[in-house]
Amino acid sequence: MTIGLIILAIALILIAYAYLSYKKEARNLFLLKQEDLVSYYIDLVDNLLPVPFWSALIGIALLVVAIIIILVSLPFIF
Repeated sequence: MTIGLIILAIALILIAYAYLSYKKEARNLFLLKQEDLVSYYIDLVDNLLPVPFWSALIGIALLVVAIIIILVSLPFIF
């Protein structure tokens, strides 16, 4: 159960990091979005692809694993 909670905390941190990075980049590119939508999405993907994208993907995978671990270990507690 504690391993599942630790993995859950790590997953939530990774997902929060990716979300905050996305919001920061979207705020920085707001003027570009009003002028040219295609360039906005190209720049957004270019800025988010290396680290925030993969941390979001790993965070989602860890979230699923943590939920499975927690649900499997629940019957043993009661």
